[in-house]
Formats: sequence, C-alpha cells, structure tokens
Amino acid sequence: MVASLNSVRAAYDIASEEYASKFVDELDHKPLDRELLQQFASIVGTKRPVLDVGCGPGHTMAYLTSLGLMVTGVDLSPSMIEIASRTFPQSKFEVGDFCSLRHESASIAGILAFYCIVHLQPDQLVAAFTEMHRVLSNDGVLLLSFHVGSEVIHAENFLDTTAVLDFTFFQPEQIESAMKTAGFAAVDACVREPYDTEHPSRRCYVFAHKSQNVVSQKG
Repeated sequence: MVASLNSVRAAYDIASEEYASKFVDELDHKPLDRELLQQFASIVGTKRPVLDVGCGPGHTMAYLTSLGLMVTGVDLSPSMIEIASRTFPQSKFEVGDFCSLRHESASIAGILAFYCIVHLQPDQLVAAFTEMHRVLSNDGVLLLSFHVGSEVIHAENFLDTTAVLDFTFFQPEQIESAMKTAGFAAVDACVREPYDTEHPSRRCYVFAHKSQNVVSQKG
C-alpha cells in the first residue's frame, strides 16, 4: 500500500540530507527539464506568484527564481525545508501539503509539481489536482512530472537510510483524465527516456492549463 501522509513526511525527514546531496545539482544534467522550466516561466510571466510543491532541497525553485518568477517552495518535510532555506537563504519556503494548500483561491499564477505525486494512490489524484486548480488564477498553469508505468516500487532503505517509501508510477492517459476531471481545460504531455544518471524509468511532463484560451507547449 502507498504510504500515509505522516509516514512520507517522516521518511523524508530521515533522508533529507542524503536527498539534498544527491539531487540539489540534478538540473545541471537535465536539459529537457531546464527547457520546460523556461517554457513554464515564459507562460507564467515575470514577477507573478508561483508555488513549487514538493520542492525538496529547493533547486527547481531556485532555478525558477533565476528566471524572474516569485516562487515559494512548499514541502511536506520540515527537515527538507530547513535544508532548502539554508541552501537558498534568499528564497521563500514553507512546510505544507499540496493536497491542502494554505493559499487563497485563484491567487497563484503557476504551480511546479516535479514528482510530487509519486506517493499518491490513483484514487487520490483528482483531489490533489482539484486543490492545485483551486489556487491557480484563471490563466494559471501547472507543470507536473512523474514516472511512467503501472507499478508501485517499494524502497525499504531509501538512499541508504532507514527511510521507507513507496513510489507509484502512472500512465499519461490516467493523469490527463484526472486533471480534466479536476477542471483543467487543456492538458499537454511529453515523455522522455531516462538519463544515464537516473532511475531507469520513462518520465512524463504535463502542462495543464486552467484557462480555455491556451497555446500548446510541448518539450
């Protein structure tokens, strides 16, 4: 069974230092990720409020900030937020759950959600996307990534720590259906093969637009 909210938080608190050490520089080796983040920034526009949910050690949030966005990093793990705040002291971070955001409705121009759904069960997707849809402005955009597949991988010793986590893979059609059920008007996805430095799974990136008046964005 996919882990509970409390167990996910506890696992990342345990593994936070190892996770940050492994992933804080990962964008240096991921050209498509950087390209899609640049597309995301161009859609949102500079100096508009953005959330990076499941921000981890803060590296994607810092990259978006360098592109001119006003980003707040949100993560379930207090230990991860402490590391992110220490690594990027000029940035804004908060402990939070992306399924129950503290932000007002229609107050956010964009949401970045890289791999944050990997610990959800399939029947939790619509609720998660509905909450993201709620806080987005009428022209808001969500950029999501996830592992492609249908399996659940159990990690008993995540990153050689005592952390225990389950990772859920999804099919692009499954995600698109859940997003449209949640109210997103347009969903546009692309899939890439894994880089040599990654877990050997295909990755899917999805732009989901709240407004009907959208332009297709593919990476």
